[in-house]
Amino acid sequence: MAEFFNTGLTEQQFLDQYWQKKPLLIKQAFADFESPITPDELAGLACEAEIESRLIEERGKEGAWQVTTGPLSEADFERLPSTHWTMLVQDVDKHLPDLHYLLDPFRFIPDWRRDDLMISYAPEHGTVGPHTDGYDVFLLQAMGTRRWQIGNEPITEAKLIDGLELQILAEFTPDQTWDLEPGDLLYLPPYFAHHGVALNECMTFSFGFRAPSSADMLDAITNNVIEHGLGSYRYRDLGLQVSQASSEIDAEALKRLKQLLHDAIDEADPILASALGKFVTETKSTLTTLASQTISDLPTMDEVNALFEQGELLQKSNYHRFAWAKNDSEVQLFMAGEVYSADVADGDAIMMMAEQSMLDLEDWLHIKSDEKRVKILCQLIAEGGWYWAGDEG
Repeated sequence: MAEFFNTGLTEQQFLDQYWQKKPLLIKQAFADFESPITPDELAGLACEAEIESRLIEERGKEGAWQVTTGPLSEADFERLPSTHWTMLVQDVDKHLPDLHYLLDPFRFIPDWRRDDLMISYAPEHGTVGPHTDGYDVFLLQAMGTRRWQIGNEPITEAKLIDGLELQILAEFTPDQTWDLEPGDLLYLPPYFAHHGVALNECMTFSFGFRAPSSADMLDAITNNVIEHGLGSYRYRDLGLQVSQASSEIDAEALKRLKQLLHDAIDEADPILASALGKFVTETKSTLTTLASQTISDLPTMDEVNALFEQGELLQKSNYHRFAWAKNDSEVQLFMAGEVYSADVADGDAIMMMAEQSMLDLEDWLHIKSDEKRVKILCQLIAEGGWYWAGDEG
């Protein structure tokens, strides 16, 4: 089993001992690391209209912790002081595919759990304030030095400073302080308070892993229950007792409601994988415009075959999310909130379409041996999830 960086832990031991349990600092996880992107290149991304970015000023002209939402402009940068501000750019892994190699050490965690690679730049004293996140995150120091102050216990009910766009803790007492140099990696589980401050000009790469809320998941399950015509059980009160107050909703009524909801979840068990797969592969609202750029007409098998035989390659879209699941009767591929079903015997081909970043002629020869597999791939091409590498740009 693979070692988790240079910790002496296997990947499974890291998951068992640290994942969603406690922070871990890994010195020189990426030895001799040099940032593959410069601050100027990051600022260029922040100025693009279709890329999500923010500028956070601790001492802004409009007040403390001023937030400017991108796209940023030259004027935004020209007015900045020399210290106490931070620029953040989301989804850099989608916009710059050359950075995908940075994701490879985290592949032992399901891809559908990963959100994005966010990169922040800050001059001296730059910070976004002490805060908590409701998700797992790995923080890689890419340039300069950042001092992280960390709490030892999770905070699920944090008291925040009122009146701010940012969720900054009103009170924070750190338990540990670590200075991260280029190549150092810090893992933080959900809700552990942390405060990072740039000691000099620095960049930090943040690998975030999504954690949907129970409300979000209930909504997704409910939509799928309705879609499949389930959830028809009605409230029952067998054994009802004479009521002493005709308008009261008593404790027994609430118990029956909870049981009804449990029964609904049990009834929905066969579609839970489908509900989760569609939910976690929905395209982020900030990426829909970019994701639509690879949409095409529905190709025929002959057209796809001809292009592969000409040496063309299919490239997976960076702006679409993929996942797959299987049970005893079928295998399902999920992309952009849609589900594509096939026989269990087609599992290898479905995994190929979900897992690989490129498809070549050899892959195609395996896929085209079954008409249903071909149909799925053609649909994925039409929806923009896969596109011909020669059409890039």
